[in-house]
Amino acid sequence: MIIRILRALIVAAAFVGMYLYAPGVLELSTGKVESAERAVSAKDLTLTCSGSVFTAGGSSGTSTSKFSRLSSTAVALTYSGASGTKLKGLAGKQTTGYGIRQDQWGRIKQAQSLTISDSTGKASQGSMLLTASQLQYLGDKKIKGLLAAPCLRSQSEFWLVGGSVAVGREAILILTNPTAVDATVDLEIFTENGISNSAGLSGIAVSAGSTEVIPLASFVFRSESMAVHVKSFGGSVTALIQQKAVRGLKASGADYIYPTGVAQKESVFPGILIRRAMDSAKLRKLDDKYSDVRQNLRVFVPGDKDAQITLEVLGTDEETFGTVISVTAPAGKVTDFGINGLADGDYVGYLRSDQEVFSSIRLVRSRVGDDAYTDFAWINPAEGFTSPRYLAVPKAGISKLSIANPSSEATQVSLKFGEITIERNIAAGAEIVLLAPSGQSIGIFPTTQPVYSNLVVDVDGRIATLPVLDEKNLGGQVWINVH
Repeated sequence: MIIRILRALIVAAAFVGMYLYAPGVLELSTGKVESAERAVSAKDLTLTCSGSVFTAGGSSGTSTSKFSRLSSTAVALTYSGASGTKLKGLAGKQTTGYGIRQDQWGRIKQAQSLTISDSTGKASQGSMLLTASQLQYLGDKKIKGLLAAPCLRSQSEFWLVGGSVAVGREAILILTNPTAVDATVDLEIFTENGISNSAGLSGIAVSAGSTEVIPLASFVFRSESMAVHVKSFGGSVTALIQQKAVRGLKASGADYIYPTGVAQKESVFPGILIRRAMDSAKLRKLDDKYSDVRQNLRVFVPGDKDAQITLEVLGTDEETFGTVISVTAPAGKVTDFGINGLADGDYVGYLRSDQEVFSSIRLVRSRVGDDAYTDFAWINPAEGFTSPRYLAVPKAGISKLSIANPSSEATQVSLKFGEITIERNIAAGAEIVLLAPSGQSIGIFPTTQPVYSNLVVDVDGRIATLPVLDEKNLGGQVWINVH
């Protein structure tokens, strides 16, 4: 005890000596340091195209856990060429911006990222700067149909509404991590029976720069309807569902389901373009395996209250009669509702709900007789926008741009096709449908009201849809405090 007391006294004496003979050592500064505000530029915009279609089977053709790429997919992009920016595009091609818009095309097999570098830090991001899409038409014995998807900005959370793993249906989730950081992904899958409690939904590893393919039938058995919630930790990812149908022994329809927006009470669905409705009706009567060859509304209610929903489908002219459905969608479940009675024509859908819901519409195309086929596409609610947006139109097939004005007042849009600009009026609550020049970018410039738009692509009667997105990273202001 005496030794401990002596040690304490020695330490105390040392501190007293430092204070008396070297006061500058312990002098504390209490001066005020002002906070500073600094601008932070957005990180470079990168869009990732998921690459070509996957087929199950591996080298043996029988494996259900091994997937391989099939052929290649066509990519179309449009780049503003803003001064001070550079595009690292298809096949790593470098393009320098000189203030002139450039449209580019190519084919890829593996996932590929398109990146804009901005030396000035001042270029406005979004579709005016860069947007891209991919399109693949397949007539393979394993998968037949037209598949299209936007090239996406990687994020940490997505919702995908669509798909089925019923008998004769395959849905696989494609997760791509374009970043330099490994990602861990958790899934929530909701079906007509509620949330799936299957093992293996959390902790899915997606290494940096890699793609993982996950058969959703591993988690939900023979589910007719589904919605998938993707959350990523670490690196951010992109997500698509690849859906295909097999009727009997024949592949019959395919599509990509791309991420949708947030749950909402009001949604707009431009681009419900019905063709050969009588052929689809004949197929439904022919065999039960064609029972899903109909237009269909899918709804997922994420809350704990049932949703009262009205979907109004309106034609673009006086000779095209629409329909109205009023339904109750149960809370916590995914429910499908048939949209019946639509003849051939161009339509727009307006959904209203008393609860926030996720929704999508399945559009079908069929033909009987010679060259018989069936194909389908899922349409997400469109994003409303008042600032200009661009989209890249695929080179293949016939593309039609649908633009809707859900407001109670008429509005006008300017459309830029290359060097040509045209003006179009859109009546209140109406939609216009325009033929889009193949392989050429389109600029959409709204005026007084928000407009909503989708692109519908038809290749030999097979169908796919593309959204008009505005992908961007955000900069901002930060405060720096020094203590």
